[in-house]
Amino acid sequence: MKTFHQVRLLLRRSLSALLVAGCVLACQKETEEPPEGLIPEDKMAQILSEIHLAEAKASKVGVMAPDSTALIYQKLEKQIYARHKVDTATYTRSYIYYSTNPDRMVDVYKKVVEKLTKKTDSSASKKPAGLR
Repeated sequence: MKTFHQVRLLLRRSLSALLVAGCVLACQKETEEPPEGLIPEDKMAQILSEIHLAEAKASKVGVMAPDSTALIYQKLEKQIYARHKVDTATYTRSYIYYSTNPDRMVDVYKKVVEKLTKKTDSSASKKPAGLR
């Protein structure tokens, strides 16, 4: 089982990789027209935050077969979409739009990093002093 610090380090590395990907996307031509039903930045950031947490949660059960991990992640992902009243097609269109508009994607991921940092900081403060 991974410690809190290992999970936090993994989270930071994942977010760093995503920011690098955002920089690579910055070289692409921006899409001018947002798609119909575009998920607003704040909501997209919340969904992405929850998706990254779901990925981490699914990967924690690494003792299972990769197929089982994928099934767990897919179930969590569907729950996230349902909670936010978003379908897969709308999420995908929005993700593609933000990915091809690097400035907007960077803004979204700044919010994602803030949300995940707050969550990890609040989780750390809830643990007894001897477990931190």
